[in-house]
Amino acid sequence: MARVAILTWNGAGNQPPAIGIAQALIERGHDAVFAGYSGQRDYFRTRGLRFVPLRRAAAAWQDGPGASMFAVKLRAAWAAAEHLLDVAALLAEEKPDVLLVDCLMFGALAAAEAERVPTMVLVHSAPGALLPPGGPFEAQLLDAVNRVRARAQRAPLDNLWAGWLPFATVCTSIHELDPLAALVPQSFDFVGPIIERAAPGEWHSPWPFQDERPLVLVSFSTGPYWDQRSRIERTLCALAERPCRVLVTSGDTDVRTVALPSNAKLVTELPHTRVLPSVAVTVTHAGHGTLAASLRYGVPLVCLPNPAADQPALAAQVTALGAGRRLDGETATPAQIAGAVGDVLADRTYTAKARALAARIAATRGAAAVLDRLEQLAC
Repeated sequence: MARVAILTWNGAGNQPPAIGIAQALIERGHDAVFAGYSGQRDYFRTRGLRFVPLRRAAAAWQDGPGASMFAVKLRAAWAAAEHLLDVAALLAEEKPDVLLVDCLMFGALAAAEAERVPTMVLVHSAPGALLPPGGPFEAQLLDAVNRVRARAQRAPLDNLWAGWLPFATVCTSIHELDPLAALVPQSFDFVGPIIERAAPGEWHSPWPFQDERPLVLVSFSTGPYWDQRSRIERTLCALAERPCRVLVTSGDTDVRTVALPSNAKLVTELPHTRVLPSVAVTVTHAGHGTLAASLRYGVPLVCLPNPAADQPALAAQVTALGAGRRLDGETATPAQIAGAVGDVLADRTYTAKARALAARIAATRGAAAVLDRLEQLAC
């Protein structure tokens, strides 16, 4: 039995792939413990997963208004000097055989490099979409990361992908979704999307069985830091009284005063795997989790990306692949959203392209490939 410590932070879509890996580890008889931040404790424990805090970094994390959270995440998660001591404490207390570290926790990776502990990097998106070398996200992180690396007596990085190169690196995506696939180091292993296995259950449609109108899934980020409400409202306005059924999953968004048209239903949370087999098109922010889950079932997309993270690049890639449409997530009008959804429903080419990507995803090994490599590292 191997003991695996999974280092994580609350980035919403970064957590389900890690949970899927932990579930597979436990199923194979291994021990998995999550190490992260105080606000994540209940998220993992309600799923029956063991959780311990990264005490110093957790104390440095202070939730605030959305506009302030980039600085908080940079300081307390992505380039956290506290991780240098937190990782040492985790190794002493949990005695893991191997670490699985979120790809954006560069302080933890510097500590793992200094401690010479067997480590795997978990890239929870397409790396060329999430953190392209020379891109604006890297430009905001690189100096801070190198300051932490200097404290760990590690060499400075020219780009942040170089921070992953000392370790086994797995990417929970496919090459087709990466706009920089030709530039990605060969050592980065694309294992395919990994999802959290939901508890057994079925989705019971709130519409009559004989209702054959196409089902549109509306699902934006589960994280609290983006403008999700206006995207939900504009999409509902766009699809009101159209010949379709609309199912909205609202996540953490406060939707108590959102007007719901007669053809729409709203749920706070629903495992996508239960409903996607019935969905004709997904309207989404184009985060990797929702995007990849939809494509796994051959469902085309209408993308309203938030202006940061991997979403604009993934939305552009889906459009280039012919598996969906991209709009400006900040400014798209209800008329534009309605037009895009109508186009995707009417033109079966979008579904055909999405199904081709579904076949590609089905050919990947997912969590099994990650476990094989973790077991090798733990030996």
